[in-house]
Amino acid sequence: MIELYKINKLYESKKESFQALKNINLKIKDQEILGVVGYSGAGKSTLVRLINGLIKPSCGQIIIDGTSIHALKQEDLNRMRYDISMIFQHFNLVSNLNVYDNIKLALSIKKYPKEDIDHRIHEVLDLVGLVDKKHRYPKELSGGEKQRVGIARAISNRPKYLLCDEATSALDQKTAYDIVQLLKTIHKQTKITIVFISHQMEIVKDLCERVVVMDEGRIIEDQPTKNLFVSPKNSITKKLIKQVIDEPVHLKNKNYYELIYAHDNVDDSLLSYAIKTYQIDVNIVYAKTLTINTEMIGYLYLEITGEHIDQAINYLREKDIEVRKYA
Repeated sequence: MIELYKINKLYESKKESFQALKNINLKIKDQEILGVVGYSGAGKSTLVRLINGLIKPSCGQIIIDGTSIHALKQEDLNRMRYDISMIFQHFNLVSNLNVYDNIKLALSIKKYPKEDIDHRIHEVLDLVGLVDKKHRYPKELSGGEKQRVGIARAISNRPKYLLCDEATSALDQKTAYDIVQLLKTIHKQTKITIVFISHQMEIVKDLCERVVVMDEGRIIEDQPTKNLFVSPKNSITKKLIKQVIDEPVHLKNKNYYELIYAHDNVDDSLLSYAIKTYQIDVNIVYAKTLTINTEMIGYLYLEITGEHIDQAINYLREKDIEVRKYA
């Protein structure tokens, strides 16, 4: 488990100071896939660099598997890092080494048993689907293939934790989706804990079991992924989600309502019942369904007229449907 207690990070110079993280409290459970999302400058990358010990907090504690990492001597800190690997937005491959040797270098640095290195390289290349590209150099690979090499290299030492810093941001949508599916497969096979840093909510929803939302150095929301999409609490979270559902901006400032619900919790006949019982008229002006892992979330944008609108809305809310005025 990774635990962060009252973490603050202040950058200071002669001209100015900047507080990148403010009173961060976070627990990352073993074997979970945690998403950390937010706009640029929210503090996401600073957070991940603190976890792997690349930088130190100004105050607070980071505890990994019961050990406060900043109380460690450098040698012990380096040894602890063997359990933590990273993949990056721009792949960070060594350009003059081929695929095989890029992975071999990482294993050698982490003192993997020499007699097992060749077998392990072929094992991880098979997992990421690149055995046939082992003699290729980075310049001969596509962006998706480079990231697969980065993933193979990161998991080659069998780490306990995998930190992904904007790992899909440089990829097109289809390739990013393929990388997400690969990470899911790796997680299923190895039970590795994944911390996925991103500003792409559409990627996070497909991969992560739980999502932390950051803004201006603070954690402003922390929920299971489905709950976050059904019932976001913070305005920043709502903005991030509306980018995924293609927010119908043409409806703003009109008398419309937004309904959000999980398909497995809601009977499709509820709206029909509300129309008949409370004598309201409903015009569906926009609809969207999202898949959150294996679950479905529905978004309906309605124009509602009639004499008993409030009663109808209260009925829908009692049936686990989020209803709010859309403005």
